[in-house]
Amino acid sequence: MATERIENPFAQRRAQTGPAQREGAGAREVRPPPESAPSRSMAPSVPARGAHKPRSDSQLRAMTGYEEEAVEARQRDSNTAALCNEIVARCSVAPGADFEAAYARVRALSTVERDASLVRIRQLSLGDVVHLQVACPACGHKNEVDFKLSALPLPEAPVPTEVEVELPGHALPAEPAARTALARTPTAGDQEDLLSAGIESESARRTFLLARVLIRYAGGEGPFDEAFVRALPIAARAAIERAIESALPDLDLGMAVQCPACGAGFESPFDVAAFFLPS
Repeated sequence: MATERIENPFAQRRAQTGPAQREGAGAREVRPPPESAPSRSMAPSVPARGAHKPRSDSQLRAMTGYEEEAVEARQRDSNTAALCNEIVARCSVAPGADFEAAYARVRALSTVERDASLVRIRQLSLGDVVHLQVACPACGHKNEVDFKLSALPLPEAPVPTEVEVELPGHALPAEPAARTALARTPTAGDQEDLLSAGIESESARRTFLLARVLIRYAGGEGPFDEAFVRALPIAARAAIERAIESALPDLDLGMAVQCPACGAGFESPFDVAAFFLPS
């Protein structure tokens, strides 16, 4: 089964502790995260320039047979973002109704907002506790893992739509406006299109996204193509990537699992079918 992890490639730049760890076969619940999150490496200046309001739960409904059939039919599709976007769109309208307009709205959401909607739909459909069976890649032992969705740090504050960052380097113009870059935060649609592109290299994936989200660079207005972004100084690319990552709340639907049979630790990616279909 295809279980390609849904993640932001910009997160590769940030040192972090990873997803909350779930122990297999014994520990049946995940503990809530600590009140203080790990510190982020910040860009020199990251002011927000607009925000999405958190999605209202009243706009969502529980899954029906329509959504169950859609998940089962597409569970081997490697583009998990497309399926997740479709689930949120379908559950934003009446069962069986046309969801094309809703799909366009979901694509415009930040990835964090889309993932928060997925969590709420799962809670409405099958409850708060998720039970998964995860095979250890080291020894093959099947770990049974339970965790509560209510323990996830869902965003409550508005999510920034744009970030401005001061560019590093001494060769830039003296004018303040020419020493900054402006970028929008990636959307669920960006993520879907990134997976559709089938790009293997992490740096090439970041180039793909930067070309889509970069609005202004050193006084020059976009849009910018991949060739322009690829030619940017690596320090400038990293600063923009850190600014975007720092602006987004942490929400990881993957799991870090400790196998009780062999002691190996491993990450289990987000499996759409296991998450949404009754076990």
